[in-house]
Amino acid sequence: MNEGYEAYKKYLGIKLHFTKNEYDFFKYNAKTNAKYETFIQRNDKYFFVKAARKYGDNIVDYFVSNIISNKSNYIKDMNQEAYLDRQKRIDGLTYYFERDIEQLMRKGEQNFDKIFKVTRGQHPILIKTYLAKRISIETMCILQNMLNYAKKFDKTIKDTIIWPQLKTKIVKYGPFIKYNPERMKLILRGMIQ
Repeated sequence: MNEGYEAYKKYLGIKLHFTKNEYDFFKYNAKTNAKYETFIQRNDKYFFVKAARKYGDNIVDYFVSNIISNKSNYIKDMNQEAYLDRQKRIDGLTYYFERDIEQLMRKGEQNFDKIFKVTRGQHPILIKTYLAKRISIETMCILQNMLNYAKKFDKTIKDTIIWPQLKTKIVKYGPFIKYNPERMKLILRGMIQ
């Protein structure tokens, strides 16, 4: 039951990370005020035990995968499909990044700056392409890390529903993606020249 409790604490930390602006999973090292007694009284405690046994050291990836997949944050609604889908994207991160940049460059008529251009407060090509599920959230996060486009979008996009939620998702999910930033910069430079 202890492994389930540890998984429960990580789950709460990740859930707080994605839902509360003031909580940072990495800054607080996944610490929460979760008590063992509270965990024992939960009706869904066995889902945490089962997930902990199945995913072991990858439990954080399992929870993150399910939370960013736009499905419910509830443990009973989490599934392996979201985890495997994210793992596929992470394992082929370079390939998917290149493919996504090619897609963006086609949409932007081979003009990289056009991808980020906000016209009359409407979403730029980057966001439209993501919302159409043509590029991955990981590409959005990598580009945010490289270019910090969210600050400009905050000032120019008039949308008050979709962009703020998407920005939070991008900013909060970014630290969970492990990649070589120098390699991605080289790939990007090679593709936009």
